[in-house]
Amino acid sequence: MSRLGFGAGISGVVRDLRRDGPGWLLVFVSLGWFLALGVRIVYPALLPRITAEFEVTHRTAGLFIGTLWTTYALFQFPGGVLADAAGERIVLAGSLLLTAVGVGALALSPTLWPFVAATVLLGVGTGLYGTTRITVLSATYDRMETTAISVSQSAGNVGNVVLPASAGAVGAYLGWRGGFGVLLPLMLVSAAGVWYVLPPRSDAESGESVGETMGTLTVELRTPRVVAVTALLALNMLLYQSVTGFLPTYLTDVKGLTPSMAATLFSLFFAAAIGLQFASGVIADRFGNRPTIALFLGLSVPAFVLLTVAETVPALVGTVLLLSCMLGGMPPVNAAGVGALPPEIRGSGFGLLRTIYIAVGAAGPPAVGQLADYGLFDEAFLLLGGVALLTSVWGYAFRRVASGW
Repeated sequence: MSRLGFGAGISGVVRDLRRDGPGWLLVFVSLGWFLALGVRIVYPALLPRITAEFEVTHRTAGLFIGTLWTTYALFQFPGGVLADAAGERIVLAGSLLLTAVGVGALALSPTLWPFVAATVLLGVGTGLYGTTRITVLSATYDRMETTAISVSQSAGNVGNVVLPASAGAVGAYLGWRGGFGVLLPLMLVSAAGVWYVLPPRSDAESGESVGETMGTLTVELRTPRVVAVTALLALNMLLYQSVTGFLPTYLTDVKGLTPSMAATLFSLFFAAAIGLQFASGVIADRFGNRPTIALFLGLSVPAFVLLTVAETVPALVGTVLLLSCMLGGMPPVNAAGVGALPPEIRGSGFGLLRTIYIAVGAAGPPAVGQLADYGLFDEAFLLLGGVALLTSVWGYAFRRVASGW
């Protein structure tokens, strides 16, 4: 990737983005991710009201969330295959429409089992979006690829901060069904926008059939470069799922914060990532993905140690802000994953990689939870600091590792 001469500040980056690709495409693809990612955080935010109405246990509520994320992971690969076969326009717009149907079905669920079915539908809809929004930006933007991905990633973190609070406020007055229902108009607007700005395409760019694509995919996924980058993606996702799954619980159980204060710090964690991910994209496009991964993941490592010793609220605020640097590594990690694959199979290939690494990452939270049950919550976060350090080193060195296999 070529090195860029950026204008001063954000305005210069925006000008470079507009010169490198269509601005409205980035806007609507990012809006779609804002909704697709944010709605999965809205779901647990509204869950206490849902469990009270359906009279289910917390264990069952946990199974609801597990079902949502598992379905999301499983449909990364089909989403990529469909994008290679039929084009990104159909997949992204169709994903948003299916997500809107899932949200509507949740809001209208009269009993528990329709609610569970709607949860699966929501997982399918959001799962189809995850892979293709990255590959379409990678294919559209040449010089500013990682910056464009980082803008989309930052939009998702805005959704993580804004949508749960908005849905919760609406839910307080209109109930949890209203909290879901308020998202529907935005989803329909986003689907229409994506359909309008993306060019139609009846065949895959490679001209290959799905069977031929799968044959190419089978060969490419066994190359050392792809195996190495898959390990990088899996480490990064294991870290992400473990930290986001247990940070609020750690702050309440170990640090003694109230649930509301812990939730505030958790929102701060995502809010800080908005700027960090935008910055990481700009840095990656100027200096490369590998040093940027090492920088942002490396910056987060001390936070895991500080978290175990910080006692005051100001100290915890600073530690959480430093910890959020790990989220700055996500745009260059994703860009490295896409870049490791041949262009003709990037949709299906990256979809399969996402299914693999999200599923591998799902092993992290149960392991952290088990250590916490043994009274080793501090030790669990120190181990996660080791994972962050390993991810930082691997991110910088994976090309050299792969070439040596």
